[in-house]
Amino acid sequence: MYIFYSGPGGKYASAATSKRDGKNTSVDATYLGTVIDRERGIYKSRERGFFTFDPATGEYGEVPDDFSMPAPEISAKHSHVSVDFGDAFILNAFLYQSGFMDVIDTIDYSNKETLHAMVLFYTLSAMANADAIHWYQGSIARVLYPKANMASQRISELLAQIGTPDSQLTYQQKYIQFVQQHYNPDKNILIDSSGLPNSIHFPLTHRNVHNGKVSNEVRLIFVVQRSTGLPLFYRAVPGNIVDMSTLERILLHLDSLGVDIDSCIMDAGYNTADNLDLFYTDDHECKINFITRVKANDKHLRAMIKESLPNIDRRDNFVKYQDRYLFIVKKQVMVGIGENNPAWMYLGLDYSRLSDEQHKLLKRAAREEMTADAVYEAMQTEGLFGVISGHEYPCEEILPAYYQRQSAEQIFDFAKNYTKLLPLRTATEATFQGHLLLSYIASCAVKMLQMKLKTADLFFGSRLQYMRNQKCTIYHNRLITDVPQKEANETYQALGIKCPASIAIVNGELQYTPPAKEEDEPPKKRKRRSGAKSVTATDSNKKQPEHKTKQKSLADAAPKKRGRPKGSKNKKTLEREALQQAQQKRGRGRPKGSKNKKTLEREAQLAATQAQPTSNE
Repeated sequence: MYIFYSGPGGKYASAATSKRDGKNTSVDATYLGTVIDRERGIYKSRERGFFTFDPATGEYGEVPDDFSMPAPEISAKHSHVSVDFGDAFILNAFLYQSGFMDVIDTIDYSNKETLHAMVLFYTLSAMANADAIHWYQGSIARVLYPKANMASQRISELLAQIGTPDSQLTYQQKYIQFVQQHYNPDKNILIDSSGLPNSIHFPLTHRNVHNGKVSNEVRLIFVVQRSTGLPLFYRAVPGNIVDMSTLERILLHLDSLGVDIDSCIMDAGYNTADNLDLFYTDDHECKINFITRVKANDKHLRAMIKESLPNIDRRDNFVKYQDRYLFIVKKQVMVGIGENNPAWMYLGLDYSRLSDEQHKLLKRAAREEMTADAVYEAMQTEGLFGVISGHEYPCEEILPAYYQRQSAEQIFDFAKNYTKLLPLRTATEATFQGHLLLSYIASCAVKMLQMKLKTADLFFGSRLQYMRNQKCTIYHNRLITDVPQKEANETYQALGIKCPASIAIVNGELQYTPPAKEEDEPPKKRKRRSGAKSVTATDSNKKQPEHKTKQKSLADAAPKKRGRPKGSKNKKTLEREALQQAQQKRGRGRPKGSKNKKTLEREAQLAATQAQPTSNE
């Protein structure tokens, strides 16, 4: 068997065997595909992807571990000179600086540059994967990662490879360790789920009925860390599986991944008697605190409404939550299958919600021609809600605790609106799982960026769009960046990343080293005054007698006495003495022993009276 090549420049390869039958010779050929590396016998076909072929044995094999998929050739007419710079540059630098890129690199994929470029693409662009090559050509990512292969077929192969259960599990384990070590070891979690509309036929797609709406979808579950709002775990399940049947397995997955849960906040869909028993020991003690909303048909809630509604609007039940004013009462109840686990039920009445719900009810009553009795019955529960908890909270604290679950809803918002989670454009379950992993990674990166910007009092908003407005011009030996505008400068400063004026390019590769991880940066040394000697505290003490060192330390430690030192003068005394000295210098005042005018006149009058003769004389 031998290999023969065809097409321009021997681009295609086939494995051939020649047979001779008398004077006739026939050739049996098997098409292998595109030639990737002729010397190493590496080929690529639609059916097999990248593979090796040995003509001596006729066997197919796996590509070597050191094999790197070639980057697609970009023609000169499609090679942009001015490209987007700020968004991809700052995101790439942040991923390295935060240490998150090390977590991403635990995903087993041969061409890491393609993986890195795809993370940037999922975070920064809403384009379909088929158009990734166009984004890549117009972004600095093409110079950051020149070996990335962003062709549509190669992206499908990447998604299928990284979407395997082994790759997902490896990433999940490393990511949870990263969050607990670099952000917060918090063991309090939030659990929520959301539907992903999908009409592509594979095992995860099923029909779901939610709030009276029927749709084909995949159900996505997120577990979020309460203190940071960072996602910890994700899981995709068929769309027809209801939330109540997934809780036990989610808790088991978290326990196996090393997440020892202290408390859990969840939506009403998870609130069943079976699930509530998961949070209690066999001795009916609450081992994992929980907070969840109560369904409208819950018997404990209905009994509490009947008992507490007449007196709920008392002053001692009045609480404020943000801009809402409510009445809330609480009561201990028994929950679980055997109703032998103690919990606390909270009944709330929200007057602003009451007004809205009554308005909607009256419109619905007119549209559906409801009877007066039916309208009256429905109005009895308008504006009411119920929350149940494993531990007791003051009435004014239960809503702030429960509404922390909005952090989970924010992650779904990031995933669906920022990171290309929807619409689903994958044809197989394997590529869907890879797409889900990249969306999850991008959602985590967006959340980390938001947290970092918040420390500088900057809102995430459209920061990445602002950064995209900063372009750069690419020359053969360097790129030169545009001067960043105000919003871009604020973002660079908030993330602690410096925007270079230019970066050298050698052989088509950018000569740029991403910033080191923050924890790896050496501590900054204190600067000494000019001429000061570097003497340690220990050496300084050795130059002095021990008793002097001890006296000095005691004197430094002794408290200072209040008041002026003995013999000192206050401000007024000093001013008075200065005034007297000034008057003496000018000669002001009478000489010693002199008399004023009135004294002299009085003495002269007395002398004249004494000189007059009396009548007897």
